[in-house]
Amino acid sequence: MSREIPRPRRFVIAALALIGAAVLFRAQIAQALIIRGDDYMYRGNRAAALERYGRALWILPSSQTAADRYVFVSMERQTPQARHAALLVANRYLSACPHDAVLLSDRALWYLHARRYTDAQRDFTAAADATHSVTDYLFAGYAAEHARNHRAAVRLWKSALLARPGYRPAVIALAEHRQ
Repeated sequence: MSREIPRPRRFVIAALALIGAAVLFRAQIAQALIIRGDDYMYRGNRAAALERYGRALWILPSSQTAADRYVFVSMERQTPQARHAALLVANRYLSACPHDAVLLSDRALWYLHARRYTDAQRDFTAAADATHSVTDYLFAGYAAEHARNHRAAVRLWKSALLARPGYRPAVIALAEHRQ
């Protein structure tokens, strides 16, 4: 009864085992790709890092870490294609997780760079409301100021001061606004 398993059947069994492992361990595989991307970033190879973050997102689209790093590194590259890819990834991730403060802040920075101040204000405000981050309130205020929404800017800077009384950048922003 101990017949040898035919070679094609062994390959099928091995392939099924590999597919099953890939499905079961996709979060760990994505994390390993992120770590490898971080290693490439440390070495200064942004293109290779971006490729690893993209692969991690392909394997696990819900990975906040991969999405955050992909968007941030893409924005650093300063090419129109990279900036466009950053916005696509941020939008795709935020469509699934609309209240993620980290990606909202990343997208808001993208909007600031694109001089879309109203959109930047909206995203910074949403991120600040989710985490009560004083820096997000501060940046939301500056975005509102650039969008010529002075009341919103003052309200946001005051929100920063409510979150952290005496927060120096918010105090300076309010003092400059009064002039």
